[in-house]
Amino acid sequence: MSGQGSTIKHVVLGNVPSTQAWAHANPEQWNPLGWTAISADSQSQGQGSGGTTWTDVPGSSLLLTLVSPELQWSSAFVFVRHAQASLVVVEWLQSLGFKAQLKWPNDLYLHGLKLGGFFTEAYWQQSRCARWFLGLGLNVSAAPEGCAFLAGLSLDGLVEQTAEMLSKALDAPLPPDVLDRYTSHLMGWQVLGTFKDKVSGERLQATPRLLSPDGRLGLELLSGGLRWVGHKELEWSIGPDPL
Repeated sequence: MSGQGSTIKHVVLGNVPSTQAWAHANPEQWNPLGWTAISADSQSQGQGSGGTTWTDVPGSSLLLTLVSPELQWSSAFVFVRHAQASLVVVEWLQSLGFKAQLKWPNDLYLHGLKLGGFFTEAYWQQSRCARWFLGLGLNVSAAPEGCAFLAGLSLDGLVEQTAEMLSKALDAPLPPDVLDRYTSHLMGWQVLGTFKDKVSGERLQATPRLLSPDGRLGLELLSGGLRWVGHKELEWSIGPDPL
């Protein structure tokens, strides 16, 4: 992959609407030879998947967008790279003693509360990913009400450490066990759960059994049969409260 072993260009911002939006709007700031790490003190319009927003406590969160060098990734591997980036972060947090988990497809949780999330986007040339954007928001020293944070972890040097971990992993050959490791960290995996169809409002009970390389879940329906779904089709209820 282009950019292997290259240095990371760091762009440090103050208060911005969104590091992800800033990255798209300022291509002249992208590192021509490697990865670009864009971080901010606070975001007023932090972006999540499906049009959701990310709220932070100013000065208390890791707010980062990584912009790749030029790529030629097959479309079949883009979600697998998303899963790989998620693994880098969740396994690092676990190595520090935090019992972090992943919620399919984009969220980080700690003790049943949302800790952070990922937001990935791509520029395409025909069927190839030519440029990849990885957004990461992580509550570190404080969090909005009802969310988790990483008590005792310092923000000092954290952007640089995280960007280095992620870029090193993404520059390396893709490990063959990424999806198996990813599902092993998923909340509710192989457990009967409740899902809600976002269009019809229908609720169904199913057990997530399979995950495809493009990120779709294979659900074993309690009523019988297997249904493949994307994250824009269903809401997955995890926790004591019903949908």
